[in-house]
Parts: sequence; structure tokens; C-alpha cells
Amino acid sequence: MSLSVRIIRVICLLGVLTPLTVAEAQYIRRDRGDRTDRSERAVPVITDPVPVREAPREPSPTPPETAAPREREPAPRPAPAQRPAPAEPADEVETVPEPPEDRIDISADRLEFDADRQLMIGVGNVVVTQFGDELRADYIEVHTETREAKARGDVFFQRGDRLWEGEELAYNFRTREGDFGDFLLFTDPFYISARESQQVGRDVIHLRSARLTTCSGDQRQEFTLRARQATITDGSVLRARHVVAHLYGVPIFYTPYLKKDFERDSNFEIMPGYSSRMGPFVLTAYNWYPTPDVKASTQLDYRAKRGVGVGQRVRWRLPENNAQGRFQAYYINDDRPIRSESQRRVREGLVDSDRYWIGLRHGQAVGDRNYFMSDVNYVSDPFILEDFFDREFRRGVQPENRVALIRRDNRYTAGLLFNFRLNDFFENVNRLPELSLDINRFELGTSGFFYESEHRGSYLERVFPEQGDREDYDSVRVDSLHRVLYPMRHFGFLSVVPSVAYRGTWYSATPDPIVFIDVEPLFDEDGDPLVDEDGVVLFEETERVEISDGGAVFRSLFEFGIDTSFKAFRVINERPNYLGSGLRHIAEPYARYTLVPEPSEVPGDLYQFDRIDALDERHEIRFGIRNKLQTRRTGGRPTQDARRILDDFDLSIDVEDEEEAMQQAGRRTRIHDFIDINTFTIFRIDPDEDENDFDDFFFDARLRLADWIHVDFDGAYDWYENEMRLFNTQLHLYARDRSRFSVEYRYNRDRRQTVQPEVVLFPRGRWSYRAYWRYDIEESDLEEQSYMVQRRFDCTKLALGVRGRADGEDDTEWRAWAQVTLLAFPDSELRIGR
Repeated sequence: MSLSVRIIRVICLLGVLTPLTVAEAQYIRRDRGDRTDRSERAVPVITDPVPVREAPREPSPTPPETAAPREREPAPRPAPAQRPAPAEPADEVETVPEPPEDRIDISADRLEFDADRQLMIGVGNVVVTQFGDELRADYIEVHTETREAKARGDVFFQRGDRLWEGEELAYNFRTREGDFGDFLLFTDPFYISARESQQVGRDVIHLRSARLTTCSGDQRQEFTLRARQATITDGSVLRARHVVAHLYGVPIFYTPYLKKDFERDSNFEIMPGYSSRMGPFVLTAYNWYPTPDVKASTQLDYRAKRGVGVGQRVRWRLPENNAQGRFQAYYINDDRPIRSESQRRVREGLVDSDRYWIGLRHGQAVGDRNYFMSDVNYVSDPFILEDFFDREFRRGVQPENRVALIRRDNRYTAGLLFNFRLNDFFENVNRLPELSLDINRFELGTSGFFYESEHRGSYLERVFPEQGDREDYDSVRVDSLHRVLYPMRHFGFLSVVPSVAYRGTWYSATPDPIVFIDVEPLFDEDGDPLVDEDGVVLFEETERVEISDGGAVFRSLFEFGIDTSFKAFRVINERPNYLGSGLRHIAEPYARYTLVPEPSEVPGDLYQFDRIDALDERHEIRFGIRNKLQTRRTGGRPTQDARRILDDFDLSIDVEDEEEAMQQAGRRTRIHDFIDINTFTIFRIDPDEDENDFDDFFFDARLRLADWIHVDFDGAYDWYENEMRLFNTQLHLYARDRSRFSVEYRYNRDRRQTVQPEVVLFPRGRWSYRAYWRYDIEESDLEEQSYMVQRRFDCTKLALGVRGRADGEDDTEWRAWAQVTLLAFPDSELRIGR
């Protein structure tokens, strides 16, 4: 369209529209004869009301139903549409300031105004916007008085980050009410569709025959929630009735009522499978958010051989209160708590059908320096975690019960600890309570002497399982350790730190053994007393020891020590190599001499609660050397350790001057320890009769030859037997796509040796794989093996796995499972157990 034709058309429009009021005139927009992009917004034309003769009107435009069909572009699915950018304002336009919430902007390929019906009519790429609301369609009518809009054909309506999509829409921009009809709503990460929908008020939408899914596109949805009736409030909270969850079109879950906040991670989880111990099983969980900072998971499990289990898990993270924690409750009516005769010998009297676990953990910062933590667990029997919560069982065979309050200051750390046993079939050291105060090391004036101390006051109870025959004992214990040090440096490089320490410990009670001799006559097979050749009846004497509480004692223990060490380094070269740039070797020999004379009370005369009670005389020298090979590497994420964040660091700088170099260094180049090995042994100056002069040779190494290969190993070598007593090593190989190969080898001369390889392939790909084995070399037994394959789809992830584990009864427990996870909610709360 030529420029002259456009000017004539604008003049005609002005002639028609001049009698309108300013409020009406704000809807007038220039006609775009050219089909520009629909995201372009026309500038409002505002005129003052002056009388002018009415110009003849053109016929109303043809609605999309009768217009020639045009090819429709696919609707954007992955994310809501972007708001159109404003065009450059025209020079001839005069603007009148208006309240933003009352202003409506309209642009279209063709715009008309029907004065009789007070309608603005747009055809082709119509865009209507008002205060964050944006309506786009092929055909839109807007009433200038009521501000009611009717749209047809390829309708998009956006409010904030939410996008409605449909074929017809009736909406009032003033009241924000409307009828959306059959539509599709995107609110991250859900797509919601409904056959009928009406908006009542600004923030309430009623739906009928609604469907929710996280899958985009028009293909068959992998996971959907279907509801007869639903209501969306505040654009993010959905309340639905008679909800059925479908997985690949198959109904898997029903709930009469569902509340869903789109701004919270909430989803269903289901894991079917088979186990030789449990039989066929189905584990389900529904995750929901009662508050923005609290996540809850309701579990319903069925195991064919074990029964039905129900559970509730609640996790909370309260940033404003610096608090986080979790509550766990689980119950199962176990049909087979004892599976075999070997288990019966161990579990008889401890396990029945009613099995449960209740756990509470909470941690919270109280102010800047105080921290509260609690961990309380109550279980039905000692084997509940082993049977149904394998992950928690691996972390700790016996659950903890403790409550602590800790205060940290620049000068000291103080604490109050309660540790107690809730289940009488466990062994524990109860601390009811224990008060602690640790004084940080500080200089005594300007003397050069430094002081530090540790103090504990406790009421301790050593309690044993009630099914055993050991007697419990208790005592009040007050322990105080004081240490004075005098750091020195000789010859400019040798660090020498002599120290002297005194530990005083008071016990309110000590063991007082009483020996009893039980005498019983001996009988033959016929029940007659046995006699010797002189006719004297033979007796059997049995020694029995009973422990009673003795009096209070005070133990004094002195300790003298000298620590010495120095660092030496050598720059091997400054040339670039495959490890980095430059090469430097650092060696740090060290030694510690310790003398502890025999204490006033030896461990055999004291109740044993922890390591403090086992302290005894020592006279030894511990010496070793730590070696590092370093290079410079660029890039990588900065670490919190400033010694590894140096820019342009000169490897020839003296090690003692590194602190000054760090203050001038940037973060582009870092020092990398690609080899770090610590070796040491202990020489006993006055060994016991059953001890050798030298302890084992200990080593601990960490190798980072490249970013894609990590090697760690540690162990102990027996000098006298000329064999390894302990050895553990781990090798990890990484690929750029996060695939990895790992192998772990563990050797214990007195127990066993195992090798544990693991392979993880393409964890970010459409298909990913994982395999794990644990093999006992001594027994030639494959103790555990597991295999898993995962397939990522449009919005779900399907995992299939199988696992075999030896159960110690010359049998292998096999388990196979499948799990579907919504990619929008990757965290899973399901636990298979054993």
C-alpha cells in the first residue's frame, strides 16, 4: 500500500472518529495494510473531541469463518509467548497520559470502528494489550464502553508467564472475567486443557473436563491428570475433584480431591517391580506442598509377600529462620518378618508383624553463633531399616537419638548434648546430658606462649540390649584438658612447637569386681555322684564375677610433646606440559614426640564409655613426610581454598611467602596438586609385651593427573610380616558427557578383599545405562550386581533395573523394578529397601 493511500485512509478515520470522547478515541489505531509481524504493537492515536461531519462507513469486515483460510503456524509449546515490543512512535501522534491499568492498545492488519455498536474490530494478526494482559487472534471485537472482547481463530491470551490457547474467547478487560471455552493453558511446567472454562473475577477460573500434563506437543501424552471439575485460583493453585492419573493412557491412580500449586514441585511417583524377598510390589508416592517451604510425600506401598505399607515424609527448609529438617513415619503389617530358620535364631522375640519407623530431624541457626540440632528415631525392631530402607541402613546400622545446642564464638565453642536410647534392643552410651566448652588457642599476652583447653561434664550410662546378659553401669564424669604450646622457628625454616598438657578426670563411680566361686557336684550318666578313689565326692568349681559400683576416683594424666616440621621445594621446570604449566615439588617432613606417663588410674580400673576412659601411658615418636607435585592450570571453578586460586603465580616463590602472593593474585590461573602423598609410621620407645617397636607403615595418596582421571589409595603395611594389612583404592575415569568408569578395591588381611567396578554411560542422553558389581575375591562370590537402563521421553523418564544380592544364606535375592519420573520433577521419594 502506497504512502498516499495510507494518509487518505487515516484522514477518513479521523473524520469518523472525531465526535468520540477521549476515552473512546484511545481504542483507535492505524490500519496496517501490510501484514507485518503480529508482535508489532501500533502506537495509540489520541485526539481531542471537536465537531466534524460524519463520514460514510465502510462495510464491516468479514469474520474469519467466511474469510479465505490461511495456513496456521504451530502454537509455541515449550514456553509462554513473549510480549510484543513497542514500535517507534509516529511524529504526528499526540498522546494524553492515562492510568496504565485503563489503557488498551490495539493493532491489526485491518482495523475498523463500528460507531453504532461501539465496537473496535480487528482482522488479521490482531493484538490487544492492557496492563500485562495480552490477547492475540485472527479476529477480535472490543466494546469501547464495557471493554468486552470477543476473539476467534488461533486465540492466544497471556497474563504474566501464563499462556491460554484456544479457538474462541470472551473476556472483559475491565472486570477480568470471561469465557475461555475449549482452551489450553500453559503454566510452567504444566499444560492444562478443558472442554469448558469460565473466569469469575480476576483470579478464579472454573473448568470442566480438565486435563493436566507436563508434556508439550499434540502427540499422545505420556502422563496426564484428568478431572471432572477444577478451579484455578490466583493463576497458580488448582483444586480438582475426581482426579485420575494416566500413564501412557492407562489409569494408575485415583483421588477424590487434589490440590496443586503450579509454583511448587508436586508429582505422582510409581515404581512397580519384583523381588524374591517381597514378591511383586508396587511403590507409590504423591508429593505435595502444604506451604511454600514444606514438601510432603505420602506413600502407599504393596508387596505381595510382605503386605501393605503406608508412610508420610515431610521435609522443610525455612530460609527466614535458617532451619531445615524432615519427619518420617512408616508402617507395614509384615506378613513375613522372619523368612528362614537362620533368621529365626537371630530375630526370634525381636520382630513381629507390626513394623514401623518414626524419625524426626531438625537443624536451625539461632542467631549468628548458635545452632540447634535434633535427630530422634523410634523403630519397631533392629531390622526394619535393613528390610525396607536400604539407603538409611547403609549410612548407619543403628539410628541415632540426640539433641544438641552449640554456640560458636571467636574464642570458644560451647555445647549441650543429650544422647539417649529409645529402643531397649540397642546398645548405647547415654549422655544425659553432656556439657562441653572448648577454648580456642590464643596467646598469653605477648609471651609467645599459647593456651587451649577442652572441658566435658557428663552423666553417662552404658546400656546393653535387654536380651543380653551384660549389666548396665553409669557414672558422672568431669573431664578437663589444658595444653600450653610455645611455637618457635629455627634457622628460618624449621618449625618447633613444644607443648605440655594436663588432663584431670573425675568419676563418681568405678567398677568394683567381686569374684564368686560356684561349687557343684559332678554326676555320672546314671545320675549318681562321681567320687574319687578315696570315696570323696567330686565337685566342679566355676568362677563368677559380679561388678558393683565402687567409690569415686580422680585420674591425673600428663602429656609432653614436641612437634617439628619444615617445607622444602624445588622448581623442576617452568615449561608447559600435558599436566599444565610448570612443575614444582614440595616436601614436608614432620615428626611428633609424645610422652604420657602412667596415669594415676589405669583403664582397667575405670568404667569404659569412650576414648577418654581408654587413655593410658604412651612413649612414642610419630614421623612422616608429605610430598606434593604441583603445576599451574588455567580455568576451572575457583575453590574456597585460596592457595589454589592464584593468578600468574610464580612457582619459584618461597612457600612461606604464598600468603602475600595470594593477596595479589587473581582467579584466572590456579595451582593444581596433581600428586599429594602422605606417609608416616610410629616408633614405640617403650612398647608393651604384645607390641612391636614399629607400628605399620601408613600411606594416604591423592592423584589428579588430569581432570578426567582421579585416583585415591590408602593402606597400612606390616613391616614384620612383610605383607599388606590394609589397602583401599579408588579409580574414576570421566568423559565430557559425564559418563564414567569407577573401580574400588578393598583389602583387609584379617577379614576379606572385594572389588567393586561401576559403569555409567550417557547420563544426559536419551538412553543411559548403569552397571555395578561387588565381588568377594577370597570366597569367589559375586555378592552384589545391578543393572539399570533409562530412556528419556518428551516429559517422562522410564527406568528399568535389576539387582541381585547375596543374603548370607547361600542364596541370592533378585529384584527387578521399573520407575517412571516426570522430568519436571526429578527428585524421587521412593525407596525399594530389601
